[in-house]
Amino acid sequence: MKIRAENIHQTLDAIYSFVDYSLTHASQVSSDVFSLKKIEKLLSCLGNPQLSYKIIHIAGTKGKGSTCAMISSGLRGAGFKVGLYTSPHLIRFNERIQINGRMISDQELTDCFNKIIPFVDESDPVSTFEITTAIAFLYFYKKNVDYAVIETGLGGRLDATNVVKPVLSIITSISIDHTTFLGNTLSSIAAEKGGIIKAEIPVIVSPQKEEAKSVLRKIADEKKSEWIDIDEKYGFVPVKEDAFSQELVLYEKKDEERFSKWLDSHSAETWTPEIIKIPFSGKHQAENATTAYCAIKMISKQEPNINFQKMTAGLADTFWPCRFEKIQESPLIIADGAHNLDSIQKLISQFKRYYGDSEITCVFGASADKKCNEMISELAPNVDRFIVTRSTHPRAAMPKDLYEMVIRCGKPVELAERIEVSYEIISNSRNDGIYIVTGSLFVAAGFREMLMQRGGNLPYFD
Repeated sequence: MKIRAENIHQTLDAIYSFVDYSLTHASQVSSDVFSLKKIEKLLSCLGNPQLSYKIIHIAGTKGKGSTCAMISSGLRGAGFKVGLYTSPHLIRFNERIQINGRMISDQELTDCFNKIIPFVDESDPVSTFEITTAIAFLYFYKKNVDYAVIETGLGGRLDATNVVKPVLSIITSISIDHTTFLGNTLSSIAAEKGGIIKAEIPVIVSPQKEEAKSVLRKIADEKKSEWIDIDEKYGFVPVKEDAFSQELVLYEKKDEERFSKWLDSHSAETWTPEIIKIPFSGKHQAENATTAYCAIKMISKQEPNINFQKMTAGLADTFWPCRFEKIQESPLIIADGAHNLDSIQKLISQFKRYYGDSEITCVFGASADKKCNEMISELAPNVDRFIVTRSTHPRAAMPKDLYEMVIRCGKPVELAERIEVSYEIISNSRNDGIYIVTGSLFVAAGFREMLMQRGGNLPYFD
């Protein structure tokens, strides 16, 4: 029986009563459960709200959330009304659905759910992600957004968001992840991610390993989609950078000679490169920012009355927490949602660059279906000690299992069954140095939330 939700608690209970593959261990799910038929049928009953506004659709393994946030912030800077749909959330479910940085309200979430639930087929119900996607599409329609920046949940080809007809598709860095669903090679994963490429719709591709890029390029050629390769099109040079932000000089590679002359003279008489600021550090975030810049540059060509400089200025206002984010000053605690080997390697590069002379304690927790041993083995030579813990997520690996992995690497380790215990260990420690909370976005977010609850002055979404 379909029941009308009266408040946010009933709404969330009902949403989570559907199958939630994000909370299910990969070994318990067959890849053949994924199909677009149910979400297409549901959206058709609602009048296909996702067709009423312009969409930028983004897939990838790493960097897609940051890239989504930067594009959204850039479009907002130019005065557009911009929807943003991402997952997972850090603290509140409402974070997944935003307009101009403001989360959907509890009442609006409930109203959209009640509008949708009569059309859900009880004999073949949708998943949690599918109904959440439908809520986002309906909400953006009701609020009459100009653009919606839509992040895929898992994969791309059969992801529930892949019912959209975007004005632009983007694929960020692809690496090995979610192998049960997407395959265990870069080429197979790229084939799934590349499933969002639409016929004759431009696709922007962030820097990729050749194995992934060749697959994506073949799909784009088959679809006759304009191919924009960030590596081929743009160069960038960081001119100012600290641990948590950077300023970049961007130029098109066709202007490389002009750029060299500008570097020599800094003359603004005939030509100047683009200078942008972003509140993130690291080469990978510079690549994400270049991808976002390319996206808003392409959109600006379709919006002749929009000030492009306001778009680029908007990048500096991006808020996207738990990406090498300082969450406490003393002792210094940094939260980073790195959750696979590739992202752990990028994280190591960052903290070695800025804090290489400091003692590093790694607070580590991860999902059980990730390659935890590989991540710990990569971290071990670069940190002084570990605290192993877990989030409340059902897929979280047991700290005792992580403890054994660290022991095998020969590093000192303390076990904390809960995130709160890991913070107590930090508070009681006499170790000077830096604490890095990582291994899972859920662990990084859980630690951040705990500090907020304890009075930490940390920003949050409106």
